[in-house]
Amino acid sequence: MTTSSRGVVVAGCIGAGLMAVTLLGGRPNDGPPLDPRSDGPLGTSALVSLLDELGADVEISVGLPGNRDDIALLLADRLDEQQTNDVLAWVRQGGILVVTDPGSSLAPETFGSVDPLDPADLSRGICTLDALNGVEAIDGGAAVRFDTGLGYGSCLGSRDFAFVVASAEGDGDIVAIGGAAFLTNDRLDEEDNAVLAAGLLVPRSGTRVRFVDPPIPAGGGDKTLYELISDGVRRGGLQLGIAFVLYAAWRAIRLGRPVREGQPVEIAGSELVGATGRLLARGRSPGAAAEVLRESLRRALRARLGVPAHASPDALAQVVAERSGIDLQQVRAAVGDHPVTTDADLATVARAVSSVHQEVLR
Repeated sequence: MTTSSRGVVVAGCIGAGLMAVTLLGGRPNDGPPLDPRSDGPLGTSALVSLLDELGADVEISVGLPGNRDDIALLLADRLDEQQTNDVLAWVRQGGILVVTDPGSSLAPETFGSVDPLDPADLSRGICTLDALNGVEAIDGGAAVRFDTGLGYGSCLGSRDFAFVVASAEGDGDIVAIGGAAFLTNDRLDEEDNAVLAAGLLVPRSGTRVRFVDPPIPAGGGDKTLYELISDGVRRGGLQLGIAFVLYAAWRAIRLGRPVREGQPVEIAGSELVGATGRLLARGRSPGAAAEVLRESLRRALRARLGVPAHASPDALAQVVAERSGIDLQQVRAAVGDHPVTTDADLATVARAVSSVHQEVLR
């Protein structure tokens, strides 16, 4: 495989990996369910656009409703006890709270005899709320119905239960809805979902609507560190990981035929032994030179033949002679411990060491 073909293969693998991450990871604007900033199917960015078109002043920043807000929309109740009390105090001063979380403490009791998974009853039924005169039926998915006993008005239900129930709280009102699915991007254009949203949230142009996004108290929250990392950062990290793996595979796998590489030059054992002996001979110490040559050969022979380190030179010579067939006297000259005092003796030892090295350790 040529270098250019190899580059094309690697580039194709990287591109396929990044495309898979993009498809599996979702679009960059897919956020948590019911997020007013999310363009995903379960987000509510379409609701924000609808309210803007109807003339509402929409606020989606983190915070609780304040004096400037007319209507507050609580899609999912994540309020702690203090924040719930603050929202109730705001309602009692004349605010209107629309809560779409049936499990919220701000919503009335649910009506237990109605199957929450059956959407067939989400037709107009009895409706006593003038703001919802244009609503005939909605697509609310899995929804619950509230008991109408404590409310002053209801819609999309009967006298006993309804999908929408309004009740008074001080000078304000709480409008409870049995689910937020009708407000998602995926369902807002179904049936009269948009009409219901407009009737409750934009009674007139200029209404200031706040999406309630409570701040997390200091030290509060139940999210893990991983959950606090944004989806974009996760996708980016995954893409970098895939790119690194592909690059490592590209560098580790050699494509094509093996390349012949030159091997390092090996110095013959006899030459190395002779060079060492000559070097020490120049120092006018034939005994030390001979001992260096012998000890080096002894270590190599012990390792090759499995002779214990404590074996005497004479015992080592016996083993070498028996296993190699070399003359015992020659082996003793190479590994023995007899004294060497002259250059001639050193030369004899060097020749013996070289011969044994060639025959046994080659």
